[in-house]
Amino acid sequence: MPNHKRFMLAFAGAVTVFVAAHFLDFRGSVPDFVKTSGGGVLLDMKPEFTEAATYARLGGYGERGRANYAFRNVTVDILLPLGMLPFLLMFMDRALKRTSAGKATRAILLALPIAYVVLDLAENGLVLAALASFPVRVPLTVAVLPYVTIIKRAASLLSLFLPLVILGFVFARAQTRKVSGAH
Repeated sequence: MPNHKRFMLAFAGAVTVFVAAHFLDFRGSVPDFVKTSGGGVLLDMKPEFTEAATYARLGGYGERGRANYAFRNVTVDILLPLGMLPFLLMFMDRALKRTSAGKATRAILLALPIAYVVLDLAENGLVLAALASFPVRVPLTVAVLPYVTIIKRAASLLSLFLPLVILGFVFARAQTRKVSGAH
C-alpha cells in the first residue's frame, strides 16, 4: 500500500477512535462514564493534585461509576492511545522527512508518540490501582497519577502539534524562497 494511503488510513483510524471514545455513547466511552458516574470528570481529563481531592472524586463517582471507570481503563482507554499511535508516528515521520534533522533529534521526536502511549497505559494502571483498593487509600499511586497525566498530555499534544509546526516552517521557508526567487 502506498505511503499516502497508509497515512490517510492511520488518520481515519485515529479520528474514528478519538470521536468514538469522546463523543459516542457506548459502554466505556466518556459520555457513558459521565452518565454512569452522575456527571463525574475522569481523572485523566482533569487531574487532582491532593489525595483528599482524588478520593473525593473517586467517592463521588459511586460504585457504578467506579466500575465503569475500571472497565473503560482496560478497554476504551487502551484502544484509544493504540489507535492514535500509527497516525502520530507517521505524521511525525512525514514532517521530519522534510527537514534536515539529525538522528538524535529524529529519535527524540519519534519517541514522543510512543511516550504518550506508554504514559497513557501507566496512567490506566495507576487509576486501576486506586479504583481496586477504594476506599483504602494508596497515597503514592494518587500522588504520582496527576504528574503522569500531565506528562502524558504534553507528549500527546507535542506529538500532534510539533509536526504541524515543522510543516508550517517548511512551507513558510518554501514560500520565502519562491518569493525571493521571483524577484
